[in-house]
Amino acid sequence: MASNNQEFYRGKRKKTGPSLIITIIVLAVIAFVVLLFYGLQKYIVITNDGLSLELPILADEGETQVDEEGNISRVFEIVDAELEIGEPDYSNVKAIAGDNLSELKAVHVPAASVTADGVDRYLSATPDANAVLLDVKTVTGMLVWESDTDIAKGYGANGTVDLKSIVSSLKERDIYVAVRMCCFVDNTIASRYAQLALRTSAGQAYSDANGAWLDPTNALVRGYICDLCRELSKMGVDEIVLLGMRMPDAEGVQFASSSSSSAESTPVTAISGFAISASRNLRSMSAKLSVQVTSQAAMESGVDSVTGQNAELFFKVFDRVYCSAEAGSAAGTVSAAERYVELGDVNMRLVPMCSGTAPETTSWVLME
Repeated sequence: MASNNQEFYRGKRKKTGPSLIITIIVLAVIAFVVLLFYGLQKYIVITNDGLSLELPILADEGETQVDEEGNISRVFEIVDAELEIGEPDYSNVKAIAGDNLSELKAVHVPAASVTADGVDRYLSATPDANAVLLDVKTVTGMLVWESDTDIAKGYGANGTVDLKSIVSSLKERDIYVAVRMCCFVDNTIASRYAQLALRTSAGQAYSDANGAWLDPTNALVRGYICDLCRELSKMGVDEIVLLGMRMPDAEGVQFASSSSSSAESTPVTAISGFAISASRNLRSMSAKLSVQVTSQAAMESGVDSVTGQNAELFFKVFDRVYCSAEAGSAAGTVSAAERYVELGDVNMRLVPMCSGTAPETTSWVLME
């Protein structure tokens, strides 16, 4: 009787899919490339012309040497190299601010008079004004308003004025609202939060006739000032003017960045770095961001190496630049600043601050 071959089960042969084969090949290629990369790293040579791969097997006889054990090694030319870190070049910073501004004729209101009645008194005394410049943070470090920032609350820098209501009332009357806040001279925070203070070479908190100074390179200081600016912008303030954005007239002060940076900080790099950082971080807020220059050297030559103020850079990153001037010479001050202006009209961007009499310029601030 013939055997029935159908009684035996023949298993199906498992076919290897094309996708699996391709995956194996790709993984093998990747593994080979990785091994090749790490294996050849020691043969990579850096020259002035870039990177090159120098394999001993391809080297000329004159470029190799053989040791006592018969090992062949490449002979390289000895080059004395020195890494030199210079100061940053701010001349290439792109101008981002100062366009689409209108004329500003403002009356200055000191912090002690920033109340609803006080602001009205100053406005009534200057009928030509279409704006106010309210001092909201002075060298004392005390704020006019009550801030929600942790530093202001934690170290007793808050005021009690309902600034938001004052701003709203002024804007309803089509009054342009600019506020001025002192940056780095801050007696309250510098004395109560010692880690944020600028230091002397002996490690003591620095102070002078102006007051106690904060360190502009300290990240917490930068964050505190930016947070205050954001609060003011949310209140409806049209423009924020940064006063005291400079270094003291002193030598040997120590910066927070000095211990963590390979390059030694200078007044120019400290102030310019803060200016660029603040303008970038606050670009999204609705209020315009401006600065008051107190250095005559900066206005005349562009940069003051002592205070660190950099007029050339300030006109690129801040909407307006304010500076003190005599009413009779204010027009000349405005004209002289035109060489720094890349965007907008210098008559809108340079604001002379005059005492007693308003100048015959497009924009001005009348001080007490």
